[in-house]
Amino acid sequence: MTSRSLDNVRGPALWAPLLAGAHLAAVTASGHVRPEHVAVDVLVFVLAVAGRRSRAFLAAAMPLWMTGVLYADLQPLLLPYRGEIHTGALWALDAALFPAPGGKTWPGWFAENHHPFLDLVCGGAYLLYLFQFFGVVIYLFVRRPELGRAMAWSFLGVNLLGISIYLLFPAAPPWYVIAYGPGPANLAALPSAAGAARFDALLGIGYFAGFYARNANVFGAMPSLHVAYPTIAALFLWDRGATLRTLGIAFAALVAFSAIYLVHHYVLDVVAGCLVGATTFVLVRQMARGIARSPQQELT
Repeated sequence: MTSRSLDNVRGPALWAPLLAGAHLAAVTASGHVRPEHVAVDVLVFVLAVAGRRSRAFLAAAMPLWMTGVLYADLQPLLLPYRGEIHTGALWALDAALFPAPGGKTWPGWFAENHHPFLDLVCGGAYLLYLFQFFGVVIYLFVRRPELGRAMAWSFLGVNLLGISIYLLFPAAPPWYVIAYGPGPANLAALPSAAGAARFDALLGIGYFAGFYARNANVFGAMPSLHVAYPTIAALFLWDRGATLRTLGIAFAALVAFSAIYLVHHYVLDVVAGCLVGATTFVLVRQMARGIARSPQQELT
């Protein structure tokens, strides 16, 4: 990366600390500040002042930070304005389109038919899905910074799209229907680790119990963002060689299966997750290429 291209990312060093400071002040004033809020907001300040290379990485890190604020802090404020909550509609449609043995949905079938080996493998995939995404962002940023930044913005874009759908078409996950039935939505229902709780039990840990206890939206099953993230990663790795392409596809497929096996998503949710991930990838790549072709920009 040239000195001039590093200078092109000085912008985040100016506005990123202001955003982080405003966010930290807001969550503190609301009484909802958590240790991770402080840690991440302080990290933004450090990246902004540590040097040109850290500022360059900040250009890729800020969309990830913005996604965290959107998902954990802003989404709960929007839930009172969501549409009618659907509890049994996806269960019935999934059973009709993708019937499991006995005419059940596949998540319903796996809720009764599971194996410790698959519990470990699928739980491991669900544990690693965010680490895989962020790892690919960092890898691409080191190799081709413009691709790393584009992938980071894809993360924000797919979450904006997914949360918008959650608000327009809020839908219960399969574990909810198993626990509460397809009747009127129980707004007091607590989030659940569902089949991932078996992973916790096998290893004697409470990772998924704690992870899902902080879920901001129980009725955000369609589309599966768990699947959208590795789909985007696989697409960004597509032209990085046969090995990385194969690994990206394999991990995306494993997460897709895990989403169903662990009773978190229907087959329909998984298909929708692939579609929103691919759509976001195409849109962001097109936007990034348009910016790169702009006479005011220098290719890195």
